[in-house]
This record gives sequence, structure tokens and C-alpha cells, in this order.
Amino acid sequence: MRRLTAPILVSCAAACVLARLAWPAAGLLAELVAPLAALLAWLAWRADGARAAAIARAAADDRRRCEVLFEACAGMACVFVLTADGPGRLTGANETACMALGYPRAALLGMSGDELFAPEVRGAVLRRLLALDTAESLTFESAFVAADGHRLPVAVSLRRIDTADGRLCLAVARDLATALELAAPPGRPAGADALTGLATRLEFFAAVPEVRQRARRLGARVLVMHVELAGLAEVNDRLGHAAGDALVQAAAATLRATFRDDDLLARLGGDEFVALAVLGRGARRSPWSEVVARFDAAVTERRAELAGGLAFNVRRASRVAGWEELDDVDGLLARTRAGLRPHPVHGRRRVTAVALER
Repeated sequence: MRRLTAPILVSCAAACVLARLAWPAAGLLAELVAPLAALLAWLAWRADGARAAAIARAAADDRRRCEVLFEACAGMACVFVLTADGPGRLTGANETACMALGYPRAALLGMSGDELFAPEVRGAVLRRLLALDTAESLTFESAFVAADGHRLPVAVSLRRIDTADGRLCLAVARDLATALELAAPPGRPAGADALTGLATRLEFFAAVPEVRQRARRLGARVLVMHVELAGLAEVNDRLGHAAGDALVQAAAATLRATFRDDDLLARLGGDEFVALAVLGRGARRSPWSEVVARFDAAVTERRAELAGGLAFNVRRASRVAGWEELDDVDGLLARTRAGLRPHPVHGRRRVTAVALER
């Protein structure tokens, strides 16, 4: 309507002139009608301007609300350009991301999306980003790299945003180590291993009586799995502790993929991990070979993710014990540790599966 106001006013003026020239008697009528038409056009112009201003204010309010929500997000939120080759430059980062990663906002906005992730997982992240062509959103576990080089285990949600200027990707990450620590059940120490989020050695031994009591109440046996990282010291010496941290986090992720949420998983030392699980009964019966297969498949998956820069090799041993043996958990761990063997992919010895209840 605003575009038509000037032509209407000009037309009214021209109509007045023509009317007076062509028909003098109608000039008075034209002079009365023309101002009325001009007034109506002006009122419409004002109303159209008010509507445009209201729309602009609403759009600005929407942008402000989005900015407030983005900044107030409890997770690490970043937005980056999504190109045909993968993640492009970062266009947004909230304060949580800046604080967790140790970067000022200006430094984060000078990075590309793949620089958020640890080098050893970027290949796997790129494959998932390419999957956003068909899926609008994805969620997976990965690792961010902070300004000081340490790895931060995270659960990442990616969402594709299609705009008139191109495609963007919203990445919201949750710190897994902090989440696992906050989720510690009542009666169990809350101090989890800072790097992996698994129970510490102290927390493991404090929780063993709970596992013993549950196994005794169910009349069930207990599975013990002992896992050691191969060559962790050499990786720390040759590639640095950041690379070693990535291997430790991969071992923790492997155990989580193998065992249930209510099983007890712990990092006993730098390269040493243990899992305790009360085995099932009756309808929950399943062969031990399935647990071995789950662990081996998880190791293979992590090895593929780290293939670009790190060799992920583990040794593992498992045994099934009666709940009474948990009275001497140190001895039980020592007997289990004595059977450590390389993962089947790297070891020549074949793993023998024994049918058990789980």
C-alpha cells in the first residue's frame, strides 16, 4: 500500500486539474473529492507503515528470544556452516562452550566446526555430518578438545538448519563426565574419574558390597571383566598425554557399550579398568559369548574411529564368580588379571566362550 500512496496523490491532483479544464462546473466537486481521496490514501499509508513496523519489531523480538535461549542453553552450543566437504566456520557459540573449552568467544568464532572435535575422532564426525543430508538430526558420543589440549567426553546432538543463505548445523554437547558424576546413586561416593566419568578405584571398592548384596539376594553369579590398554605409556611418551587421554576415553566408551547402566564400571589405574555385573536368571538367560561379542564389537568400533591417528589395542580377561568371592575382591581381581589375553583381532589365541546366565 505504501508503494501506491504517491501515485494516488498525483492522480488526485491531476484529476482536479483535468476536471476544472474539461468541465468547470464539476471543478468544485472534484476539489472536494480529491482531498478526501488523498486523506484516505494517507491514512492507509500510515496503517501500512504501522503494520510493517510491528512485523519488524516482532522479528527483532524473535531474534532476541532465540539469542537468549541459545546463550542460556545448559549444554555447549555452537553453530557452524555446513558445506559439501563437512563443517565450515563457526558462526555462533554460547558462554557455556567458551567456559568449558577454555576459549574466548572471538577465538571460537575464528575456528571451523571440525576444530571443536579431537583430531582422532574427526573422521567419524565427518561421516556423521554427511549423514545429515538425509537426516535432520543425529546424536552420538564423541570428544571435544579444549584450549589446553585435554579431551572432553561429550554426547553431541547435531541438527541441520536450512536457510536462504545456505545450510547451518547446530551442535549441542553435554559433558559426559559431569553428567555421570551427578548421576551417582545415593550411598555411593560422588567422585568419578574426571577423564572417563567411570567410578574411581575408591568408589569401586566402596560399591562392591552393594553388588555382593544384590547377587546374594538374587542367588546369582557375578561376572568380572578386567581390561588393560596396551601401550598407553608409549603413546604418552611418543604422542603426548592428550593422545593417551583419547585412548583412555575410548576404553571407557567400550565398556559402556558392552555393559548395562546398572553394572559397576571403574578405572582402577592409568590403563586398568574393571567391570562387575550381576548375571541374569530365568528368562534373562543368554550365552556369555554374546557379552564377549559385544565387547569385541565395541573395541572394533572404537579402533575404526581412532584409525586416523591412534592404535587402540586392549587386553582383557573375564571370569564368573560366586557372590561369596566378593568378600576378597582383591584376590578375585588378581585371579582374573592372570588370564589377560589380547583382543582377538590382534591376538593369535582364540577366545573360548562359555554359556552363562546373564
